[in-house]
Amino acid sequence: MSSDSSIETERNRKELLKARLVQYWNSQEKDRNVVLDEVAASLAVRGKVASFLPEGGRILDVACGTTANYEWFAPRGKYFGTDITLGYLRLAAKQEKRLICADAEKLPFGDSVFDAATLTFALEHAVNPVGILREMCRVVGEKGRVILLCPTWDLPFWYPNALASRSKKTGWHLQYALLRLGGQLSGWFLGRLPFVIVNEPDAFSREFEADADAVYVVWSYEVIRQLQRWGFRLIHSEVDDRLWGTSWAVRFLKRLLHLLPIYKLAGSTVLLVFEREGPAGG
Repeated sequence: MSSDSSIETERNRKELLKARLVQYWNSQEKDRNVVLDEVAASLAVRGKVASFLPEGGRILDVACGTTANYEWFAPRGKYFGTDITLGYLRLAAKQEKRLICADAEKLPFGDSVFDAATLTFALEHAVNPVGILREMCRVVGEKGRVILLCPTWDLPFWYPNALASRSKKTGWHLQYALLRLGGQLSGWFLGRLPFVIVNEPDAFSREFEADADAVYVVWSYEVIRQLQRWGFRLIHSEVDDRLWGTSWAVRFLKRLLHLLPIYKLAGSTVLLVFEREGPAGG
């Protein structure tokens, strides 16, 4: 198969996966758990994200969903929200909110029109994370900020619930960890960042479970490297829970791995704040 054919096949595969995910998310509109949405919106970590927003600026909340960030972000500046899922936006719609149904890979805005672009608890659901991150970088101007908040699966033996059914197979854990480690070492030494995508997440075949629809196995190191390539510097990072475990052997292994730069931010959820280093488009 030619290189062009392989690229086209990969593009079609991602578009099909995206379409299935959008259908899955839209199907939740009628049965949406409002209580869970209210709990999600009350998470104090959203306030932490808001604290890094330039005051008085134009804020783009990418993949805003039911706008859980709105109450936190709106006092900081002029809020705009986009989401690919019309069902979520219907639940969020209020007159004072500026909301647009749009694919985050093709944001309907010009270059450098925002002071900050945020993505909270959504990067893991991206079938093309590089495309979304590129668009977020494009729409922020000079000194513009890109702020990410998401679960990560940095260590090679960590995986999202989207792969839980496969984890029951004999030998799967070892095979998965070795393949993941190989990709990470290639990314570290050769710069070939893997951006691993789950093609058939468990969400399509099981009852609802958190992150069973996570299709990007987020690795914080590759996200940072990618944005640095585009002229953004990391100005803040933090992890909420290192997930050390209770076994002394596991804790020891994890502490050793944390000494490596590729696992420096390994944990449950990571907050990354980037700022454009030079003029937009430079």
